[in-house]
Amino acid sequence: MCAPVTERSLDGYPQPGALDDLLGFEIYQADAEACRGRFTVDLRVKQPYGLVHGGAYAALAESMASFATARSVLERGNIAVGMSNSTTFLRPVTEGHVDAGGTPLHRGRTTWVWDVEFKDAGGRVCALSRVTLAVRPAPSG
Repeated sequence: MCAPVTERSLDGYPQPGALDDLLGFEIYQADAEACRGRFTVDLRVKQPYGLVHGGAYAALAESMASFATARSVLERGNIAVGMSNSTTFLRPVTEGHVDAGGTPLHRGRTTWVWDVEFKDAGGRVCALSRVTLAVRPAPSG
């Protein structure tokens, strides 16, 4: 059974030991208008060829969009859970950091859709994600 979701639990991001914590993700904006985050390019997010692993982009996109949506729908007694995540990789990144910015395309009663753009330390777009989230009633505990 899921734990009850509260504003306090959302403010505890990232939960120690959870995926976002282990990968070193930072989310510094998460609201109905935008989400922003970043990660440092180190061994935790690299694949065997030394490039940022595609899963790191997809994971940060889903975390950012989910967190922003959840904060926006919680007061109505809802949560946000991932339905779809499509990530396209445009440029390899091997060092520095990756910044991400997301904007909502659709904020509906039962679904939200976000576009997330990733940029390398030089400001060049390196990946794009589209994330669809289901908005559902929060578990009662």
